[in-house]
Amino acid sequence: MAGNCKRVVLCKGLSEKSNQETYSKTLESAGYNCEYLQTLKFEFVNISDLRACLLVADKYSGLILTSPRTVEAIVLAVKEDTNILYHWEQMPTYCVGPVTESLARNRLNLQHCVGSQSGNSKQLAEKIILDIKKDSKLLLYPCSEIARETISCTVRDSGISIKKIIVYKTLESETLEQELPKMLERSNIFVFFSPSTVEHITAQLKRNFYNVKDIKAVAIGPVTKDALIDSGFNVYATANKPEPAALMQAITAADSI
Repeated sequence: MAGNCKRVVLCKGLSEKSNQETYSKTLESAGYNCEYLQTLKFEFVNISDLRACLLVADKYSGLILTSPRTVEAIVLAVKEDTNILYHWEQMPTYCVGPVTESLARNRLNLQHCVGSQSGNSKQLAEKIILDIKKDSKLLLYPCSEIARETISCTVRDSGISIKKIIVYKTLESETLEQELPKMLERSNIFVFFSPSTVEHITAQLKRNFYNVKDIKAVAIGPVTKDALIDSGFNVYATANKPEPAALMQAITAADSI
């Protein structure tokens, strides 16, 4: 059960409601009061280009999806004709985390999803290298404009071809400046889901003369942990995968410190 730090803030972007509720239910079942701080918003771009890629499925050997937003981008690209995805349903779809896989299956009917046990892009890239032959067709990789080059570089260095296309931008939520001080007044544990959440919250804290070390920070994954450390936070625990059970373990560890 929860210790003295019973309030937890999930610092995330605007995402699927079911995703947020899954995390909340897991935390609340252990006695935590879970709140959601919308830190990011997303702007979709190049959707017509993505649609053009999806229309020529015969040029590709599979799909890489590293976030729920990439699934949402594909939903936008095929909204007028979901039959576009028919041939993609027969190909492997490489996903980071169970949430992205679930959305890919349920919203896009992509049933050959693999790699969801991967907790980060590096692990997913290693899985792709094991599965895909060097002489295979392109892998289609829709991603954020701030996506790190981990997957692209690792996969290409192994001789596998990849088509990277930026399909969304990550921006600061309009409500962050107003909502963050309220959360700071009553919450002890803040969960950061990405380097972008770290960046925007850090900027707001410095702008309003808060000390980042007053926040009990928990990271989702090693990349977010590194971003927190670089920004001066004390990281109390890190979840090794973007899923509720792993986060629950990390919060329990942080709560005991």
